[in-house]
This record gives sequence, C-alpha cells and structure tokens, in this order.
Amino acid sequence: MTIQTLQSFLAWSLVVHFSVLLLWVWMMKYANEYVYRIHTYWIPISKDSFNVIHYGGIGLYKLLIFIFNLTPYIALMLID
Repeated sequence: MTIQTLQSFLAWSLVVHFSVLLLWVWMMKYANEYVYRIHTYWIPISKDSFNVIHYGGIGLYKLLIFIFNLTPYIALMLID
C-alpha cells in the first residue's frame, strides 16, 4: 500500500466520519424529541441522562476521529 493510497483512504474516512458526526449533532439539535422518543421506547431514561449520554458520545466520537483519522492523515501529509 502506497502513502498516496493511505492518504486517500484517510481523507475519505474523515469525510464519512465528519458527515456522521454532523448528522448526529444536527439530530440532537433539531430532532431531539424524536430521537428521545425512539430511544425511550426501548429503554426508559430521563431526558437529562439522555442528553448527557449523547453529548459525551459526540465528544468521544470527535476525539476518536481526531486521533485515528486526522492525526495520521496530517502525519502522512507532512512526510509526503
């Protein structure tokens, strides 16, 4: 596997992951009640706990994108 192939893979991975992240943030901002109703259908949970879990999940997902996609992509851009 060449460096260019890996760079391309990481770039597309960043696009996909940031799209998922933006969709998640958008859903929590504008469709919060709908998402809450769907989740509480299966598991009863308070609204505050629901928001804390999703806020933490968004933060963790963003951190993992930075660590496993963005950092290697930048490192490969610097050595190429």
